Amino acid sequence: MDRNDGYIRYIGSEEPDCEKHDGGLRPVVGTWNVQVLRANRAHPEKADGVGNTYNHAPNITYWKGRFYLAYLSNPVSEHTGAGQTFLCTSPDALAWSKPRVLFPPYPLDLSLDNGPHSDLFEEGACACMHQRMNFYIAPNGRLLAFGFYGLAPEVATMPCRGYGIGRAVRQIHEDGSLGEIYMALYSTRCGYNEETCAYPSWRTSPDEGFKQAVQDALNDKLNTLQWWEENRDLPDEGFFALRGGGEAFNWYRLDDGRIVGLWKKSRVSISDDGGKKWADVKLSPSLVMSGGKVWGEKTSDGWFALVYNPNTDSCHRWPLAAATSENGIEFDHMLCVHGEVPPQRYWGFWRDFGPNYVRGLEGGAESPDGAMYLTYSVNKEDIWVSRVPVPLRGKADEHTADDFDALKPRSFVPGWNAYSGAWSRVSLEEVRTAEGERFHALRLKSKDPCDYAKAVRVFPESEKVEIRMEILARQNYFGRLEIDIEDGRGVCVFRAILDSDRTVKFKHGNGFSLAGLYNDRVSLRFTVDAVARQVTAQYNENPCEVWKFFNSARSVERVVFRTGKKRREPYLDWDREFAVPEDIEGCGEELKQESVYYIMRFSTREAD
Repeated sequence: MDRNDGYIRYIGSEEPDCEKHDGGLRPVVGTWNVQVLRANRAHPEKADGVGNTYNHAPNITYWKGRFYLAYLSNPVSEHTGAGQTFLCTSPDALAWSKPRVLFPPYPLDLSLDNGPHSDLFEEGACACMHQRMNFYIAPNGRLLAFGFYGLAPEVATMPCRGYGIGRAVRQIHEDGSLGEIYMALYSTRCGYNEETCAYPSWRTSPDEGFKQAVQDALNDKLNTLQWWEENRDLPDEGFFALRGGGEAFNWYRLDDGRIVGLWKKSRVSISDDGGKKWADVKLSPSLVMSGGKVWGEKTSDGWFALVYNPNTDSCHRWPLAAATSENGIEFDHMLCVHGEVPPQRYWGFWRDFGPNYVRGLEGGAESPDGAMYLTYSVNKEDIWVSRVPVPLRGKADEHTADDFDALKPRSFVPGWNAYSGAWSRVSLEEVRTAEGERFHALRLKSKDPCDYAKAVRVFPESEKVEIRMEILARQNYFGRLEIDIEDGRGVCVFRAILDSDRTVKFKHGNGFSLAGLYNDRVSLRFTVDAVARQVTAQYNENPCEVWKFFNSARSVERVVFRTGKKRREPYLDWDREFAVPEDIEGCGEELKQESVYYIMRFSTREAD
């Protein structure tokens, strides 16, 4: 197949099977997916303090030792309701602050034009927020936050068509305090200007350093090209380097100095002069994508990465995948970054499934440790962050005998992948037992009625391998821990279950078998023979038993620990646009009993 179909292209052989949430792709080894916000209408105090359930389009940066993350938020659906932008911060991308308001709701002046269909606005209506970027680190070191107040009286009116109040800006200070809100640009076609807008022009600020930072942001052609959609009413043809290129602009610089431009829906271009002029925007069909955003960056190892949803179905945006390139032009080796799609708990219009609208460190930020840091929404409901180790790799080179005691508690654990929700956390913790033992262990705990915690250990692809583990369960009369042995496609061939009836069960080729009862400590040893399609399993000191695979695989290469049954819904062919408008009952309530499991020891080696 001729893949020379654009300025950049995907030439890899990995094509995701989007019937599966992870696409059947190998995960990027060592990636941690961490939930920043779990939407909650029943208990707003456990979420954003407001109870909004539409949360989307996050952006992230790193500045002076902290991560900053901002996202859009509406009461129920896209575009409509009292829109606002929230801000969260973190020192390590693991523990995140409670959201606080960055740009508050803006009550509309109904005597003004207010754009198309303005007659549909009712008394008390507010603008919605719509921006493709939030953060800009100015040459003078100031951190600016931007947001766009758009106009959408109903969900089908797009606030990114040049109708709005304008683009707001404020400074974020090093102590975490926020400066006053000003307007960087007014949307004059709707009647908003210095006299009619509630916020003054940035030019009126008494802070000369702030004004210089805003001026630099306005002069930065790569920065302002992200604004074109909302501020397309600007009459100055020279303000934007390119008009009409596409939605959600992103860029990265090649080693020869040229700049690659990326937009939604497989649109790409290239610039030879630093982003002042651009070649014709082309479609690159080998970059399979739809309405989700794409993020490209040069990684700390000198390679390049593209992160996007390789799926043409815009209502079912999964998996979130990454492809890599040595030259920034030809991308290969597609891997999964986030391959979980929990149920959408709250109904809303234009609420697409899956992890999407990805963005990396923006505004001139650099990673504090060389890893990629990404943010995205899941189901346009919850906000997540991923830490992706560099170089991106899908296979392990060596077997492991993990020493958790050598690591700092509540830090990222090398070699382990984690799917860690607000109510279903994965974390490295210090454990103290009643017998006086003290040690570090990887903890999975869950009190989420709609989701689970998951940890994954990748080991070298093996036809024959011995896997050992020791687990401490804090309960045996509720909860469920599933332990899957999988191949590179995510096909599970054998499963051990610590069940809620105090039993350890094995799922194998002939169904389920009881391995024994358990109190708290569980020791398991599996010798996997993929040639013979069988597993020799031993629980504690019980005799070994041989079991057939219950699925077909030529090799195995990872073990998955999960605090619940494997999820297969939502399905790719579910009708999202016309879903029944109802919420999941009880989704805002924590489970009364929280299950907790500690992985104390884990090792693999080549089997005899």
